Amino acid sequence: MELVDRLPVIVSFKNSEKLLSVPKLISGTGQNQAEAVFKALEEWGLIDNIQALCCDTTSSNTGRLKGACIILEQLLERDILYFPCRHHIYEIILRSAFEVNFGVTFGPDIQIFKRFQQFWPKLNVNN
Repeated sequence: MELVDRLPVIVSFKNSEKLLSVPKLISGTGQNQAEAVFKALEEWGLIDNIQALCCDTTSSNTGRLKGACIILEQLLERDILYFPCRHHIYEIILRSAFEVNFGVTFGPDIQIFKRFQQFWPKLNVNN
């Protein structure tokens, strides 16, 4: 199985949502993300309609120099309103609570989650 980074590009309007694209990303840099979003907006003819942007608060999105938000504004040639996702802000708080209880981690392999991942095939996930 090949693992591929993808970026869902979704627009919201008049109580509706539309998935425009889920492009593959060479890497998750702000530049690549901004270009992927801009391309989807161009393909759908929405460049002039975008008023705001909702994304998680990772530095690849919100970095003041190389974040996807600032680069997308440059590509759009105008300012847009940011709505940082609260879900991801809560993840920062939860991570701190996790580190208090389980210690700081320095890699992607956290033992409690590795055990959960190994046990997953044995779970009834149909409900």
